[in-house]
Amino acid sequence: MSLISLLSLPFLIAAGTRRRSGRFISAFIGIVIGTFAATMLASPNATLAAEPPVAGMPRLSTVAAPAQAPTFPADTSFAQTPAVADTPTTARIRERGRILLGYRQTAVPFSYVDADDRPMGLAWALCQRVVTSLQQEMAMPELRVTPVRVIEQMRGPMVKGDAIDIDCAPSTVTASRGQQVAFSLPYYAANVRLMVRAGTGVTSIDDLRGLRLAVVQGTTAERLVRAQHARAGFQLLMARDYDEAFRMLSERRAQALALDDVLLEGLRATSKTPDAYRIVGAPLAVQSESYALVLPKDDPAFKARVDAALAAVFRSGEMAQLQRQWFQAAIPPYGHRLAVEPSPETLTLWEIGGRSGNEQEASAASPTTSSSSTSGS
Repeated sequence: MSLISLLSLPFLIAAGTRRRSGRFISAFIGIVIGTFAATMLASPNATLAAEPPVAGMPRLSTVAAPAQAPTFPADTSFAQTPAVADTPTTARIRERGRILLGYRQTAVPFSYVDADDRPMGLAWALCQRVVTSLQQEMAMPELRVTPVRVIEQMRGPMVKGDAIDIDCAPSTVTASRGQQVAFSLPYYAANVRLMVRAGTGVTSIDDLRGLRLAVVQGTTAERLVRAQHARAGFQLLMARDYDEAFRMLSERRAQALALDDVLLEGLRATSKTPDAYRIVGAPLAVQSESYALVLPKDDPAFKARVDAALAAVFRSGEMAQLQRQWFQAAIPPYGHRLAVEPSPETLTLWEIGGRSGNEQEASAASPTTSSSSTSGS
């Protein structure tokens, strides 16, 4: 039936059937008008057709719009937007809803665990400051922390393989490591030295000929003692971690332990008999080493965020407070005092870090540490 016929039909019927009920005519007109509307919507040239009228324009939705747009609370979490764009690392963190932080089991006072196996220490505390900063910048106040235990030999592969986002432990800045990972602003300086049992008569590495020297595999202390192995004539014992290396010394399987002096102080202070051990001899390297947090490589924007958080800690004076808490007070949960003052090299790192801002390269460890340094943990 044509459109004209449909429109004229009610009038023809009305003219020929004047004696019929007005109610019947009204009902019939309603049916015709409904048929007309359906015909228009079914037409391929209708205004609300499914196909777009212009090539490249989006297809119109065939779902009816709600009578009223939904409203959400003003403080809904998804209404928040990060202050800056995500980096590759923060994108991974956002996707999983948590940040993976590496720690050590016995690297007192930088990164170790308490009686309940919870991470603690200076490096761990610095990472918590970084996390707080990331929570604000990423608009993720509920960002969770997942601790991941890491041994020295695996820190590089785990950061490189995205198994951890930041390694919160004493790690020395070196050029060789910089080929696999990135470093934050350095936060502490140390020197590799020897620890021996009291009364052994060993005062330097030259006294170890024919004796056994323990060292942790994967540390730069290992490379330092290997360089003097042939000349000094000692036997080298390899340990998996700091705790195993100290057991070698305490059980008299080794006559000396080579490690960073501040870590040696931590091992000695947390032992059952601190007075039974002595740190002896000159540093095994001419230059001091600098510790930094280990970060994913090739993500300079993430490094800039971490550096900014650390620089704020340096500028505020909080770094000195953390140093007193972890190096000069009783060490939880052991209760022994470490009594280690910050060295001039360490104070210089804090001063430089506070002035650096986000642009300083973490590979420039300190004025006393060259970029090609190979000393440290």
